[in-house]
Amino acid sequence: MRFMPHWYILEKTSATGRFRIAPIVHWPLLKTCSDKEETPMNAEHSVTLKEVFLEAVTACSPRTLLPPLIESSRDCIRIAGHSLGNNPLHVFGSGKAAVSMANSLYTALGKRIAGGTLVSPEESPTLPPNLRHFTGDHPIPTERSYRAGQVMMQAMKSLLPSDRFVYLLSGGSSALMEIPAPPFSISDIAIATKLLFEAGLPIADTNMVRIHLSRLKGGGLSKQIRAKGIVLVMSDVLDSPLSVIGSAPLWPVKRNYNACVDLLRNNGLWPALPANIRSFLTKSPEEEPLSFAIPHEIVADNRTMLYAVRAALEDRKVPVRIVSDHLDGEAADVGHGIAGLALNVSESLKDGEKLALLFSGETTVTVKGNGTGGRCQELALAALAELQGNPAITLFTAGSDGRDGPTDAAGAVADHRIWIKSQEIGLFSEKFLAQNDSYHFFQSTGGLINTGPTGINLLDIVIALIQR
Repeated sequence: MRFMPHWYILEKTSATGRFRIAPIVHWPLLKTCSDKEETPMNAEHSVTLKEVFLEAVTACSPRTLLPPLIESSRDCIRIAGHSLGNNPLHVFGSGKAAVSMANSLYTALGKRIAGGTLVSPEESPTLPPNLRHFTGDHPIPTERSYRAGQVMMQAMKSLLPSDRFVYLLSGGSSALMEIPAPPFSISDIAIATKLLFEAGLPIADTNMVRIHLSRLKGGGLSKQIRAKGIVLVMSDVLDSPLSVIGSAPLWPVKRNYNACVDLLRNNGLWPALPANIRSFLTKSPEEEPLSFAIPHEIVADNRTMLYAVRAALEDRKVPVRIVSDHLDGEAADVGHGIAGLALNVSESLKDGEKLALLFSGETTVTVKGNGTGGRCQELALAALAELQGNPAITLFTAGSDGRDGPTDAAGAVADHRIWIKSQEIGLFSEKFLAQNDSYHFFQSTGGLINTGPTGINLLDIVIALIQR
């Protein structure tokens, strides 16, 4: 069902606290700014919004956020309020932000880092001395992910009870390192992971299944550790549940095999799973004792990024309204809804007024075609179809990690310029949406946003900039 653009708004539901598309009853008075000389924004909004995005990335980087958490004196090292003694620390980490977090930690502690191991998607990153690095693959785990998981488990298992460690956890860890539970191979895990992603399941459901198939996840890694330490987390999951972020390698998670089977059956995935996975889950293996809980501290989440974007826009004298910090659902539906909201707000503004609507979260894409794209690009393409080239609105959406799905782009921009280009070269958004091929649409029209890896992973940002 298409949303009527002038009659819908994103509204928070009382039952779940999440946002849904709902009929507009009343739009509150908006604070606007009509002084053109006071705002340096110009017609090339997409360029300015990319600058805003990158400025927010810098504000949310580990080199900005970690130093205030670290106290290093002759007698003691304290991180996020936790005393870790005065001996050199062992540093471990996994995820898209692991390397940048480790480099920031080294800047503060220097030679007080004894050594450690990192796993990230980067091929040849710049590392602090004494740290080893292993490259894993994302979003589908491979043999490199298996190797990285083995090395990480062995490294942490070798710690002595007297040692102290810091683990740097961020999004992407689920795929970057893995040790399948017997009798699975990494190929079995890859097949299951691909099925889960293509079904468009929420990340909490996807990671629940992954945990049941892994020796590493759901606290599996912490079972190998005798030393004490803490985990610093950059969260890529809404509400930051520790049982979901990175599939919880150091946080104990109780398995529920019946719930896992029901989830897979209800979403039509059961018949496509490898036979050994189906057999394993239905036999409900005896639950092992849970590992002890290692203290976790959330360093940043999607709200951190959202507020940094707001600050960057306000620095440019652009009025801002945060609409949702909990965006989820099917990417195309959300794109239609946000565009409809922007069209409605546009009609309420006077000439010369402007407003930026902000959203943050993580949508999903149920793959039905054989194209290429990511959730941000899919959202932008659906919004473009709804906006129909409206010159008053620019929609910018990007993944904070700099990579949207299995593509080299961070996201896409939908505006009048992209619409006109698509019409000139005969590209129709509906056709590309049907094939889940948003990447090639925006590649052809010049709408891709390319930033490269950002060193953080704090979900996605959507900016709808309205200029009358």
